[in-house]
Amino acid sequence: MSPKEEEHLAWRVCNGTTIFLDIANDRYFRLSSEIDEDFQRKTLEKGAGYWRQPAYLPRPSAWREASTAFDMEHHSGFSLSGVAAALWIQRRVERRLAERGLQCVLREIGGIRTTDQMPTSNFEKLHSIIGAFEQARLLRTAADRCLPRSIALFTLLASAGIHSELVIGVRNEPFGAHCWTQNGAVVLNDTVEEVRRYEPILVI
Repeated sequence: MSPKEEEHLAWRVCNGTTIFLDIANDRYFRLSSEIDEDFQRKTLEKGAGYWRQPAYLPRPSAWREASTAFDMEHHSGFSLSGVAAALWIQRRVERRLAERGLQCVLREIGGIRTTDQMPTSNFEKLHSIIGAFEQARLLRTAADRCLPRSIALFTLLASAGIHSELVIGVRNEPFGAHCWTQNGAVVLNDTVEEVRRYEPILVI
């Protein structure tokens, strides 16, 4: 891999195998066992560890692994405008991913992430937004849409001044990838049991 190619790679060692996310080309890949063994040895010698993100998408220093899921028990009820907004922004993110690609979209939300988005105590607004996203699943299935749904939730929360992190995770044997949104150690749009099946490869 050339330095230019490496610039756009995130990678994570999962169960002894390095999984790469090529952000510029929106694809995952693995190396042959022999080449991967050499790659891991060299990265350890450089002190790179088992997880790397591109310099233009740095991992938030305060990010923590998920330990609980957001409690929707006291959600106030159905909001037509909230559900409409959730559906609209999901469609908008899907179009941007299709038209501009993963790298461009992640750069955009990375810019949102680096602005002054501090954790908030506005739990009523947080409940309202997350509730609308959950209700939107009744009108439009969430199957195979974890990436645009999570980016949409991240974006809508940021517009409301609510801090969150977008997490992309991977697993090996069998290979799989998943995306979710967190606030601190709290998973906002999934269960802890589900996200713990994956190792984070990119956190924004």
